[in-house]
Amino acid sequence: MKEKLTPIAMKPKIPKQVEKELKQLFKKYKIEDKISIDDVKKWIWNATGPGMEAVNKYHKKCFQLFPEPDDIDELNDIMQVFTSAWNVFPHKELDGRSPEQIMEQEMAEMPPDELSESDEMPKVRVGDREMDFEKFEAMLKEMERVQKPFKKWIEKEALPKYRKYLDQMVKSKQTIENNYEVADIFFQRVLQVGFIDLERIRPEFIIDEFPQWWPSHVMGSKLNPTQVRKALKRFFEFVELVYQINLEKLRF
Repeated sequence: MKEKLTPIAMKPKIPKQVEKELKQLFKKYKIEDKISIDDVKKWIWNATGPGMEAVNKYHKKCFQLFPEPDDIDELNDIMQVFTSAWNVFPHKELDGRSPEQIMEQEMAEMPPDELSESDEMPKVRVGDREMDFEKFEAMLKEMERVQKPFKKWIEKEALPKYRKYLDQMVKSKQTIENNYEVADIFFQRVLQVGFIDLERIRPEFIIDEFPQWWPSHVMGSKLNPTQVRKALKRFFEFVELVYQINLEKLRF
């Protein structure tokens, strides 16, 4: 498992400071009987998984302790405390060190000439090849340009109409919210991966990859892959009905 310092971490903190913040958080939400600092340390110590998967699983476990946040600021406040814990407490897969310690060690061991060149733009790995950051940035801009019609259709057509469809066809408010959330995040992921229209999305991405991706990446959601797949099936039934698009290739 590689170094795990997450991008939302701010300035380094010491473990005692983070422990204090965790105690305050537990007290604020009255969950002292559900979780302890030792529990959080054990989650972090035993975390496994490639790349950001371990981080996302950890955050998902943490958020299940809390009621639904009132707004994004409250969500960010909670996330920041647990991210700080992730970065300062030891990990088994990092040989008992924390990500902060790994970074400090790497900076200390870096030759002076490399430190002076640290302002140079890094290389970026895309799939199985490496490219200059400038080329990667240009590729992203081109992808955004090509995706514009698809993105406009999603935001102005598909999602608003799907919301109205759910309001008319589904009685349960929670089911409406769950189904709409799946469709919304599905399209966010579709654009992120690089698809440029609905019919070019691979069936296996819809039926298998996205539902399996959901539990470890969508924090605060209690939906499992089967429920996500069921919600996607409802959305694509709507697409066939409203847009007369033949989607026989999808076998839910």
